[in-house]
Amino acid sequence: MTPTGKQCSAKVWGTWHYHICTKPAIVERNGEWYCKIHDPEYIKARDERKDAEQKATMCTKCGSNPRGDWKYCPYCGTKYPPHKMK
Repeated sequence: MTPTGKQCSAKVWGTWHYHICTKPAIVERNGEWYCKIHDPEYIKARDERKDAEQKATMCTKCGSNPRGDWKYCPYCGTKYPPHKMK
């Protein structure tokens, strides 16, 4: 049994249809129980972190993103900031 005794109330896409997440709920937000993965606050923080990481690698002049090992922006010629490619 889960510490809260609740199940996550998020709807997730399965193979052919939506179903309720089967993970145990750990946090309550606006009357709904969520697991850590589907917690709206966690999702918001994760998205903000990813946006900040992407913005740090963008061209400061035109906003394009580097691909591969590009050192200069192909559109405006500005040097990209140092970045890690995954």
